[in-house]
Amino acid sequence: EVPWEAPNPAAKPADLATTKAKSTRDQKGPRGPPIMEIQRDTNWMIENQEGQNMLTLEDATMQQLVCIINCRNCTIHIKTKVKSISVDGCEKVNVICGDVLSAVEFVNCDRMQFQTTGKVNAVAIDKCNGINLHLPKESLGAEITSAKSSEMNVTIPDPDSSDPLDTIEMPIPEQFVTLIKGKKLNTGVSSLYTH
Repeated sequence: EVPWEAPNPAAKPADLATTKAKSTRDQKGPRGPPIMEIQRDTNWMIENQEGQNMLTLEDATMQQLVCIINCRNCTIHIKTKVKSISVDGCEKVNVICGDVLSAVEFVNCDRMQFQTTGKVNAVAIDKCNGINLHLPKESLGAEITSAKSSEMNVTIPDPDSSDPLDTIEMPIPEQFVTLIKGKKLNTGVSSLYTH
């Protein structure tokens, strides 16, 4: 009984059509006509936007979610307090917001910037490359969760400076070390992240 089996070198290569379909699915950015509308009175949908320097959402309420999907090279400013923000399949998008009651979520995104001027309680990052979070003093208690992501940084006000414009940037760890301790695993951040 072998717990792991090496791949068969004589196996047939992946079907070309399947590979092409997968690569199309993995592309970020617009996939249809641009949309910016409220749906079912609860979801603000901002979809397929490209090259918009300042797309402003002023009508959202704190009972509504904001979904930003398949956008590229945009800046989106959410001016009101909202329930949550979900960003999916975007590339080079800047999101600026005030208070977010629940969480901000990034899924399958590349080279993103997120800045809040208010309070955010949680940020989730999943399958993303290049996420920069800019958090003010009000959001320093935010829980940041990441999975399958790389090149993540968080910028916060410098606690050692009296100048409110002084900030420090810190990498969010993406490398961990796991040790076996009896019947348990003990996982910690790699020493690469300790200064």
